[in-house]
Amino acid sequence: MATDTRDAAPRAGRSARADRRRSPFSIVRRIRQFVREVIAELRKVVYPGRSELITYVVVVLVFVTVMTAFVASLDFGLTKAVLAVFG
Repeated sequence: MATDTRDAAPRAGRSARADRRRSPFSIVRRIRQFVREVIAELRKVVYPGRSELITYVVVVLVFVTVMTAFVASLDFGLTKAVLAVFG
């Protein structure tokens, strides 16, 4: 009488999931699943048009310029203040 191993209960103390984790192919399977999910998410991305992209670039450049000027003025002011106090 032959028994079907697929219908047999998992060994005591170990689940079928633990058996799959030990398989060398499970890593490859997980990497494939990850790549499939990444590709599926990338298909959902809505890329900006040319005018939106130009607007975003200008906003970023203006913001970086303003922040650079602000930090430079703080540095200059604090340097003058320290030199005035400590000579």
